[in-house]
Formats: sequence, C-alpha cells, structure tokens
Amino acid sequence: MALRRILTAALSLLALAACSAKGPATAGNNPPNADRPAGSAASPAPPIHYDQVSVLTMDGQPKEEESYRKLLADCQKAGAPLHALTPDDMAKVGRVHLEAWIGADKQARHQEEWHLDAPGPCQFALSHLDQTEIDDSNGRATTIDGVTHKVDVQELGKPAPVTPLPPEDGEMNEGARHAGWTKQGDASANGAQCAVWRSPTGLELCVWTGGRQWGYSADGMTALKDGVSRPDSIVLWTHPGQGPGWQLETKEFTVGQALDSRAFALPANTAQGASP
Repeated sequence: MALRRILTAALSLLALAACSAKGPATAGNNPPNADRPAGSAASPAPPIHYDQVSVLTMDGQPKEEESYRKLLADCQKAGAPLHALTPDDMAKVGRVHLEAWIGADKQARHQEEWHLDAPGPCQFALSHLDQTEIDDSNGRATTIDGVTHKVDVQELGKPAPVTPLPPEDGEMNEGARHAGWTKQGDASANGAQCAVWRSPTGLELCVWTGGRQWGYSADGMTALKDGVSRPDSIVLWTHPGQGPGWQLETKEFTVGQALDSRAFALPANTAQGASP
C-alpha cells in the first residue's frame, strides 16, 4: 500500500531511545549535536508530532473546489436536477489531512483525502479516503482502512539505525540551481526554525531545519510529496505560486512532548480490535 511504502523508509528514524537525560527538545530549539559528522551514531530521538492540511491549487485557488463551483453553476444555469454538496462537504473538497506521531520505537501516520465524485449528471458527492499505518520497532506494519475498517498486518523486518545527516544538508547545490530553485533565508513557524525555498514557479515552502541529527533533511526540492511532508522531511508551510501548486498549513508541531497513546491503538470497529 502507498502509505506502507512511505512509512517503511520513515521507520528507520524510530530505532533509538526516546529522549536524552538532558530532557526533551522543543520545536523551536536547535537540536544538540547538529554538527556531528555523517555516519556517526545519532543522538537519542525525541517524540515528534505534526498535524497538517494541504490542498492542490491552480494559480493560488483550490483547484478541485473551483472545478466544483463551475460545474455547480453550469447545472444551476441549465435547470438540471441537482444534488449539491453541503457547505461542510464543499469545504473539504480536494483537501489532504496528514497527522503523524513518531516515537522512539513506533510511529503512526494517519492520512485522509476528500475528492469530488459525480455518480450522475449534476449529482455531486464527496469521496473519502482514510488510511492509518502503525509501524513498530520489530518491523511490523499495521495498515487500517478507516472507511472499510479492514486491517492488514505485514512483517517488514527491523529497520537500520538512523545516522545524522551531514552539515551541508539543506544547502544550495548545483542541482538545485540548475533546476531553478533558490533559498530565501530562514523563518520561524509553529515555534520552530525552517528554511524557505522557492521553486521556479514561485512555490515557497518552509522546511524544518532542527532534525538533521535524526535524519530529517532540510532540502526543499525533495521535502514535499503529493502535497504532504515526506517521512524524512517536515514541511511547516507552503505558499503556491503560478500554475499548479500545493498550499500546506501545519496546525500543530511538537518535538519532545509525550505522544497520544490512542494514535497507536486499533479502532474498536476494526476486524482485529486490539492494540498493535
């Protein structure tokens, strides 16, 4: 499954102990030992949690929502039999919601998407995708479909320990320059420091710079995938430019705070109904 393939790469971030004896890190702090050479043992990783929503835009406007509004207006003008979306559903069209809980020995990643559906002419509905994946340090991946309530468990094998990224991670290189990317400087978002990158189309994104020693890259070119943060990067916001581009907002981002244990439990209405 798509989320399992994504999470397999991310699980290697979780093989270490939760927090060092010096106490938990906060989202706004620069990480200790950030200048460790690549290949050396990583410092203990703290719990990380983030909650973000994104939407694909066209020239800054939500693409799928705008398409629906045009179709709805055409149907109303034609006087055709109509089934419109509710205001609540219309606010969800095209949105992607991702929430991740990354702990010392396990992680959970919950992703939802809402898209426009039309079972018949001028008959509009909202489709809903809902998937959670829970990975543990023993290499077991539990995937939960929140719509069908089906559970799938696979043994993937134990991940390799994470190593810190080199100090030059997140710096401009010839490949980025050749592709038309630029760095705009540093910013602060959700209480954390991030580097602002700009694409050739004017898309700007701010990538967390505080997790290099735990394997989180600050490279803006590779940080975003299908509108959400990749497992090895955390994007705190994006501002779309010209043409198609993602708009992303992080509602919550914490480093070093205890994770909600409910994120790692199977819902009662699933086939197995027990914690992984």
